[in-house]
Parts: sequence; C-alpha cells; structure tokens
Amino acid sequence: MERWRGTASLLLFAVACSSESAPSHRAATVGAGGTAGSANGAGGSGGKGGGQAGTGGVAGSATGGEAMSAGRGGAAGAGTGMSGGAGMQASAGRAGGDAGSANAGGTSAGGTESGGAGGTTVAGRGGAMQGGQGGGSAGASDLGPVGADGFAILAQLASDLRETAPTTVGIVRWSLQEPGLTEAHIDFGLDTTYGMTAPVELAKADYRTVLVGMKPAKTYHFRVVASDASRAFTSDDHTLTTGAPTTLVPIASYSIGAPDKLEKGFLIGSFWFGPAQHMAYILDPDGDIVWWFDDPKAGGRGVGRARLSADGQDVWLVSDQNSGVVRRVSLDTLDFQSYDGTSASHDIAAVSGDTMAYVDESESDCNSIFEIDKAGVTKEVFESDGLLGTSADEDCHANSVRYSKKTDLYAFSDRGRDVAVVDRSGVIRWKLSEKVSGGHDAWGKIQHGIHLLDDSILIFANEAGGDRQHSNAIEYGFDGSVVKKFTSRGGCDWFGDVQRLPGGNTLINYSCSGVIQEVDASDNVVLEIKASADGGGSWFGYSEFRRSLYGAPDDIQP
Repeated sequence: MERWRGTASLLLFAVACSSESAPSHRAATVGAGGTAGSANGAGGSGGKGGGQAGTGGVAGSATGGEAMSAGRGGAAGAGTGMSGGAGMQASAGRAGGDAGSANAGGTSAGGTESGGAGGTTVAGRGGAMQGGQGGGSAGASDLGPVGADGFAILAQLASDLRETAPTTVGIVRWSLQEPGLTEAHIDFGLDTTYGMTAPVELAKADYRTVLVGMKPAKTYHFRVVASDASRAFTSDDHTLTTGAPTTLVPIASYSIGAPDKLEKGFLIGSFWFGPAQHMAYILDPDGDIVWWFDDPKAGGRGVGRARLSADGQDVWLVSDQNSGVVRRVSLDTLDFQSYDGTSASHDIAAVSGDTMAYVDESESDCNSIFEIDKAGVTKEVFESDGLLGTSADEDCHANSVRYSKKTDLYAFSDRGRDVAVVDRSGVIRWKLSEKVSGGHDAWGKIQHGIHLLDDSILIFANEAGGDRQHSNAIEYGFDGSVVKKFTSRGGCDWFGDVQRLPGGNTLINYSCSGVIQEVDASDNVVLEIKASADGGGSWFGYSEFRRSLYGAPDDIQP
C-alpha cells in the first residue's frame, strides 16, 4: 500500500553571521551639522538587520536615520558611508529615522565623528535588497571592494561562522555587475592549476558556494568563472587557508598498496560503534580527513550510514539500529535538521535531487522503503511484510537499500531472509534466493550491504565463510551463477558493505573488523584503511565512494 505523510521538522541550527553591524554613536552636542545625504544607500547583501545610518552630524533637515531591516549597509551620511551591494530580497528597510539628534551622527562638535559604520559588516540571513533612506554616497558592500576584474569576493571558512564546523570547508560569496549570467563555477586547488571545480547555483543569494574536499592546514587558490549568453568573465586568483586537522575521526592508517591501480575519489563514511560512533567523515584520495560532523541526534546509537544527496547539497544520516530519526546536515554543516516522526534503521540512499530513500522502522509490521525529501514529505514505496518475512518472524530485519537510476529499481536486503529487487511502485521484480542454487543458505543466510549492477549484484555475505569471522563479498549474475567470490580478509556479523567502483575495482567494508579495502579485478588489495592500529576499537558504518563531491553519485548517473 502507498502512504503519504508530511513529517514535522526541527531546524536545530541557524546559519551564523560572521559579525553584527556596528552600533551608531549617540549624538552628544549639536555640532555644525553635517548635511544628511539624500541618496538611497543600496542595501548590503543578505544582511541581518541594517546597520545604523551614516556619519552625518546631528542637525540637518534630511532624513538621515537608520535603515532597520535593510541588508547591511544603509549608506552613511556626509559622504563617508559606502553603499552595499545588492542583498537578499526580504523586507525593505524602514524609511529614514528622525531628523536631528536621534542616533544620527557623531559625538563631537561638528558631527564629523564616525557614526554607525553604515552596517557594512558581514551579513547574516535575510535583509532587504534596498536600504532605508540613509543618505550618503556609493561605496562597497559586505563582500568587499569591487576589483579591477569587476568581481567583489568574500571567502570564509565554515569554522569562522561556527566553531564546531570543519576547518576545511570554504564558503565563497561574490558579485559581478553583469546581468543575465547563465553559468558560473569556482575552480580551486593547491596552486593556480586548480584541479577541482564547484558549480555555482545562480539562484542563491550572493551566489553562495561551498568548497569541499580541501585538506587541512593548506593554502588554496580559487577563481570565479562566470558567463552569459555571449561572454565569459574570470576573476583574479584568490587564496583561502584551511585550519587545523580534526582529532575526532579515528582513522589510524591509510595504506596504498598499488598507486597505479587505486581509483581516485572520496570516501564518505561513519562509525556505528566505539568511541567515535557519532561521527561521519569524508576522506580524500590521499587519506586526509577533509570533512567531519559530530551527529547530535545519534543519541546512544551510532551512525549507520552517512550519504551525500544526489544534488550534492546535504549529507543525510540514519542510526545503526531501530528507532532513530532521519537527519540531514548541509555540506557546510551550518544547517542541521532532524525529521521528527520518522524512524529509520541502518541505511539511506540517494535517489534524485534532494530525494532520499531509507529503511523505515515506524510501523508495527516488517520494514518498508520510504522516500523523503528535504521538506520532510515521506512516501512509502515498498512494504516487505508478508513478502520477505512477517512481523512475527524474528528474522524480519531490513538492513540495506540502494537505488539504481538506470533501471529505476531498488535493491533491498532483509538480513536473515533475502535480497529483493523492487520497483518504485512497490512490486518485487525478483529475489536473489530464487535465482541462486540453494537459496540464501548458499551465501550463509546473512547479508548486509548490496550493490545492483547492470548484469549482476554484489552482496556482503556476513557468514559465507562459515562464521562471522569470515565474511565475503560475492558477485552473483542474474542467472544465479557466482561471478566472483572475493577473498575474506575480515569478518563481521553486523553491518559490512560492498561497492563496485567506476573503474572496476571493488570496495569491501568489513565494519566491525575496523577494516575497509579496495581490491582490483584480480582480488589484489590496492588500498587498506584501518580504524585503529589493531583493526578494532571503532567500527565502520556503511561507506560510499564518490569520484567527486559535487553532482550525483556514479551509480545513479543517467
């Protein structure tokens, strides 16, 4: 059956402003009266409440007041203020304040001391496109001065805005006084050859773009490249220096055995047990930790899966066991949301845009596949009760879901029962136990991570070697034949994952052995990652390889 349900969401964190607007100085004595300007100061972009109007003297008949809800930078009087750049459109600034001495100007005779700084400090969310009648002449917005290249650019680290955010995530806001832009991106890297590219969403205020994938304690170069229907515009080179590495993610070793065979990309992972069981992380191709997040809603449980959305905007998280809510954190980690009313377990998968699919635990019967979007709207697409087990059956325990865009199908695992391939109307297309000779006994009855390929399916068989100390990744053809049974180099009865990489290698995650390996087509280990020196301690949740942290993952590319 199909159900739609809207879930309430709780926004736990708001995006922090880097600074507040400067306060206006109170007038002291009536000076010679700087003349209040009459021009409208342009509002700062995305300001959180306007700064006080300009630096004019207390006297004067013009409306040199305060721009209350304007974007930063209602411009200053007496020509000293600077007009802000165009800001986020919200409510207009309140028309100028009272004439005369009310918060209008400087504090010394003549009214020439600096009043409110025109509100030109870094903006928060909201704010008007146009400031109030602050008066004064044109100047720079909170993005900084416009360069000879025509760009105004402000770059910050996420950790500048919130102390607990990664020191390796950059946020770039910029403007260009050219209308009708059709495309833009930011090239960035350790030198001026750059090497990485972040797409720009032109609909975002100040073209706000997150730079992710940067190493700690390094100086990065970046440039903005924009174009309209006929012209291209390139900014000058700028730099941004990342902060100190984290000590919260216990990756003890990252050993590359065959550099020429290693597939270059990022690993998104988590821990579901041990000292770091609340942590999600991203490793770059060299093993450096380039992103991390301490999940505040993991509670007493670990993070079973951290998965990047298909649109590359958010990392979604679910707990390792039953009854945890679905969570979402923006890639800059400044926006966290918990979807109250949901109950997820083990796994979540990217589908398209901001739509995800997760293993649902909210019902009294067996587990389902639910889809959820960023707004919190959920839809049940598959009910497994009576198809892979019943609620009275203690083995009714779904633990993995993965979507294939090419076929528009889900692969779904119920731990002790079966692996099913399901369409989005909730119909089972086939079961693996019905294709493989001997049924699910053939792979040891228990499986976790799965990956549906074009003509085969990979499963992590937890007890294929006869016990939980000997787990195997197995590839089955659609005719039930064993395409490949990979050598067991670890074991785990809980969790475990497998993924075919774009170049043909296979990623095998032994979870509670604390080991992840990448093997080539000949089953040779080309990479080994350990969670601690002895291979134990903190246990890996599911993992995901991505060639890029921007755009859709490889297995759901069109």
